[in-house]
Amino acid sequence: MLRNKMITKFFLALFSACVIGSAYGSSVIEPVYPNGKPSLPFTPGIKLSNGMLFVSGHIPYVNGGIPEYARDGKDDMADQAKIVMESLKTVLDKAGYTFDDAVKVTVFMTDINNYSAFNKVYATYWPGDKIPPAREAIEIGALPGGKPGAEVLVEVSLIAAK
Repeated sequence: MLRNKMITKFFLALFSACVIGSAYGSSVIEPVYPNGKPSLPFTPGIKLSNGMLFVSGHIPYVNGGIPEYARDGKDDMADQAKIVMESLKTVLDKAGYTFDDAVKVTVFMTDINNYSAFNKVYATYWPGDKIPPAREAIEIGALPGGKPGAEVLVEVSLIAAK
């Protein structure tokens, strides 16, 4: 029942956006800045008055870089995945949403062999009978923000709807 409700909300919002002619249409656009406006030209989240929330891709940065424990060669994907998911959570919280409102997630990783390690962390955000969102995982050559000795292994973005 909950799944059908979420799917219905998503498709109604999508249909509304198409009828209006764009994802923004006549919706009011509200930026979501959980930690203040970033110095880079992006917005962590965009909340529309129609209930849609678009969350930018997040990388495993804490205070401007990847923490040592997330690049020490021991469980780096799991550590980075946890940082990214918690970063997404801050945007969801600030916008008044939860992971239960997520309808679509995109995962970029530099090595698809880390898929299982990522999934172990990811699954904890939809425990038990909670319905995880639709998702794709894509292997790519590199992610922004990586430096020698501090490679960004994963980036995640999402769309939520209420």
